[in-house]
Amino acid sequence: MKKCIVSIVVMMMAGAASASVMCSASDYVTVVLDPYIEGTSYTYNAANMTWTTVFPYGNVSGVAVCNDTGGSYAVASNAEQYETGGVKCWCKMTHPAVSRWVFYASFSSSSACADSCANGCGYYVRYNSGFRSGVFGAVAN
Repeated sequence: MKKCIVSIVVMMMAGAASASVMCSASDYVTVVLDPYIEGTSYTYNAANMTWTTVFPYGNVSGVAVCNDTGGSYAVASNAEQYETGGVKCWCKMTHPAVSRWVFYASFSSSSACADSCANGCGYYVRYNSGFRSGVFGAVAN
């Protein structure tokens, strides 16, 4: 079984945050999550509430939930967010690192949130540096 050391470095305007997982001393992989590098494409699955954004350095993927917990755009929550079918959309990166939940948007109905939340997460992680900063900067240490 191949073991690895994974180091995630998040480049931020005022400094850097990092998260790492050590598996063995034989291999070392570093992924830099830079919010100023735009993605090249993205995909989403509304039914599964998942999204993936492709960057020149690799894929970033995550999950989305709709509930009635409000937040501020691109700001992370310290609370766990759960899918309850509400109108507020939250995004969470799950690969290559795990972030806290980051608020994306409010929708007019729970069905509109369910249809659009994962799409919005992937789209804004691809195209919007402010939202990328929110997600990448919410990497749990």
